[in-house]
Amino acid sequence: MTSARPCYLLACCLIIISLMLNACSAKNAKPQPGQIAQFSATITEIDEHGNAVTDILSDTFTEHGWQIGDTLEATFETGETILIKFVQNYSDVPVGDYLGRFSTSSGRFKIAINRGNIAETLKLKNHSPVTIQKVEPLATN
Repeated sequence: MTSARPCYLLACCLIIISLMLNACSAKNAKPQPGQIAQFSATITEIDEHGNAVTDILSDTFTEHGWQIGDTLEATFETGETILIKFVQNYSDVPVGDYLGRFSTSSGRFKIAINRGNIAETLKLKNHSPVTIQKVEPLATN
């Protein structure tokens, strides 16, 4: 009876350690490319054109498989939620449409309106939070 007890305790310890390791790896796991992810960011600057420059760098998008052409949803501190198209150039969307692109100078993700002032339109301010996530585009008939 006494020899079975150490084996039982050892088995329990191994199970607990295994569960703890699984929980840690699940907590730190990054979404695989193609999985939907959500990022909390900060608007670090409102540039001279009224674009909202965030603290997100391109590596974040690359790591999660986000690509040019993806539809993103941005939710601001004001409570406003908009759909934006992830593009390379402002001209990739019609005038007046929302877009997101990486700045060629700073490498940071900008949220903008093509030929508009998103900061003024949505009352955005420096140092305010924004949440960005990839969404599936609406099906068109």
